[in-house]
Amino acid sequence: MRRIGYVISSLLLFQACNPVPEPASDNYVVEAYVFAGEPVRDITIKELVPLDEPEGESEIIEDARVVLKKGGSEYALVYNNASKKYRYAGSDLEISSLETLDLEVEVNGRVATSTTEVPTAPVGIAISKEEMEIPEIKSAADFITGNPLEGAEVTVTWSNPTHELHYTTVEFRSKLLKPILPPDVQEVVDGIIEDFAIITVPGTDTTFTVLGATLPSYGLYVVKVYKVNQEYADLYQSETQDSRELNQPPSNIINARGIFSAFASDSVFFEVVKP
Repeated sequence: MRRIGYVISSLLLFQACNPVPEPASDNYVVEAYVFAGEPVRDITIKELVPLDEPEGESEIIEDARVVLKKGGSEYALVYNNASKKYRYAGSDLEISSLETLDLEVEVNGRVATSTTEVPTAPVGIAISKEEMEIPEIKSAADFITGNPLEGAEVTVTWSNPTHELHYTTVEFRSKLLKPILPPDVQEVVDGIIEDFAIITVPGTDTTFTVLGATLPSYGLYVVKVYKVNQEYADLYQSETQDSRELNQPPSNIINARGIFSAFASDSVFFEVVKP
């Protein structure tokens, strides 16, 4: 989906499903995700890779014209070199549940359009406890006499009576890093703090347990539960179907390939502390 290490992995393989090869210059792929209550910053435009070329990473298109439309207003998006995505740089755009959004993309004169509706936020989200206790771990030797991480967990629950798809993310929110693992263990998992991200696959479950063994530092964390709208649900379900069905993944982009989808979330916080 998106951003920092918590971006959603692309499920799109449109070029592989195109029955007739066509020049990349004649078409392109749009991967556009917007989130209620969050800045618009997760829209990627890629070149289409023809079937007769070796499989590889699609080239990012940096000079597309991208416009998001809402309630009669238009918001021009700009390309960000760091994220390689298009985003809205202003502060006057707010995405809310149940709004209808339109997207317009133009590349080399070819204009693609799409529409999506922002879903309602998950309901009934709760957390089992707001503090997760993990004792100080001084060295790897502490694991010989026992597991200091045993029982260190919190569980998040929410309501889902209609069995809609949701996914969950966990983010570290403290500015100061206080590694849970000591240096002689940390070096074995070098980079765990810098690259930390937990993102679950979409599902109809109503519970998610965060294990202390998966966390990099003492401090504050936020768990976000996202509800998936229908376009993304259709796409995800097509990717998990029996491959013998050979159905083409759905696309809601007119005059190009890809997906424009929206999500809404609710969140809870917990803190990892020493006893």
